[in-house]
Amino acid sequence: MKSKSLIAVILSLAAILFIVAFAMDWMGRSEQPSQAGEPVPSATEQTTQSSALPSGQEPVATPSETTAPKASATGQDTEASAEGDSSEKVQATRPSWNPQPTQADERLEVPEEPSKSSSALPSAEPREPVLSKTPKTGAAEGELTKGFPKDAIPLPASTTVERSSVEAQSSLVMVGVQGRSKQSVEDVLAFYESHFKDLQWLATTSDQADGTTQLQAGFGKETATVTLHQLPTGLTEINAAGVFTVEG
Repeated sequence: MKSKSLIAVILSLAAILFIVAFAMDWMGRSEQPSQAGEPVPSATEQTTQSSALPSGQEPVATPSETTAPKASATGQDTEASAEGDSSEKVQATRPSWNPQPTQADERLEVPEEPSKSSSALPSAEPREPVLSKTPKTGAAEGELTKGFPKDAIPLPASTTVERSSVEAQSSLVMVGVQGRSKQSVEDVLAFYESHFKDLQWLATTSDQADGTTQLQAGFGKETATVTLHQLPTGLTEINAAGVFTVEG
């Protein structure tokens, strides 16, 4: 009886030791995956995954195990590249306008002595009338008509009269003369410019399309026109006409 009891005790101790050793071995295996930070699949999940794969093919890691770290790294690279691109694109720009002052910004100055106009107005000296009495109406060929007002329209020296006329209407007197002068167009023109200047009339000169030179002068209602033409003979043809007011 004692020997049977002793054998039973020894077998019981051996069984307990075997169970304890098996449990410690199983716990040690289960701790290794947990230390690496990966979940340990149960025996049922491992069996299911192994059975679902074809024969000879190893299990493939899940996307969470492979792509997650790459996604984070890619995100960091994208942010870094975005910062790099933005830093490269930001460049200092220059204004399109010219900061230097232009001629328009400069202050304009009035000249001390402004240039005189070519057509200056007559002086303010007292003006005497051209005609103080009405001449006699008439016309003549080859000479000046009787009472022709030479003070209104004179003729330069060395001039041959071809025709002349005078017509009086109330206080207005119309005078006309035509002749030929041995002087040049320039000399005859200077003669009439000096004459109308003495009368304090404003005179202007222009060249016409037909080759003639025309001088126009006037003061108030009184006007005069002198047309000069160079003839093939070298003489200067004169056509002068004017309207005058009798004052006095």
